[in-house]
Amino acid sequence: MNKDYIDKNKVAGIVVLYNPSEIVIESINSYLNQIGHLFIIDNSEKENLFIKNELKEKVSYLFNNSNIGVAAALNLGAKKAIEHGFSFILTMDQDSKAPENMVDMLLSVMVEKKNVGIVSPLHSNKYDTHLRFTEDLEKIDVVMTSGNLVSLEAYEKIGEFNEDFFIDYVDIEYCFKMNVNNYSIYRLNKTILQHDEANLSAKILFNRRYFPHNHKPFRLYYKTRNLLFLRKLYKDKLPDLLKIEYDSYLRTVAKILLFEKQKFLKIKMILIGILDFLKGKKGQRNFS
Repeated sequence: MNKDYIDKNKVAGIVVLYNPSEIVIESINSYLNQIGHLFIIDNSEKENLFIKNELKEKVSYLFNNSNIGVAAALNLGAKKAIEHGFSFILTMDQDSKAPENMVDMLLSVMVEKKNVGIVSPLHSNKYDTHLRFTEDLEKIDVVMTSGNLVSLEAYEKIGEFNEDFFIDYVDIEYCFKMNVNNYSIYRLNKTILQHDEANLSAKILFNRRYFPHNHKPFRLYYKTRNLLFLRKLYKDKLPDLLKIEYDSYLRTVAKILLFEKQKFLKIKMILIGILDFLKGKKGQRNFS
């Protein structure tokens, strides 16, 4: 890749919103001056006028009038970025804050290495559960969406984020797609993104610390159903990566049973997710 690509004006940010608080402005401002333009994709039930009023330069605000899902929102932003001639997208969650010069650091890796699809920062949280690494730069298999610098050249070649998943495992499935198509994923461990993970808490059992996520019950539906669809798509292509995801999922379920509230409702959501997978139901599920 040409080293002239180290240019923030070639990067379009995409942030997906869902009923955000006004704190989101602080998060957005942490990276707005690091990119060429920002596409705000709002999946909220009503327009967030404070965002339109506060952020006027370098920003396009797209209100969907409904929750179209994370994958569809990311695809909408990516298509807008391609239409406007950008080379990369920076995918952000509404609750993530970027360190100074994050985009420049990610771009430098994108340029230095060959056939790169994604470069990610290291994600932190209030318990610093991810801050364990031995190298400044690691080639990895999967990464969470927020803070990712994604090559639009790779995006156009391998295809879109999977809208059948709606939410949960959208990021994992896209990383699997990168792996299958021989694109590399790197994580820059010295660049740390502040990322609030769900309602993360700390518990102690037999002198060992555990970190349950305390997701809302409906998320267990999507996690279960989409993991099963992930297996269906990649069981013959990436069996080792699938095993890692299954092991992580089982640890999540164990922590629900040991530490979390609404256990029975969450188990019910897991069972509904299994049944809907067997029925072939994809996309959004209405629980009302």
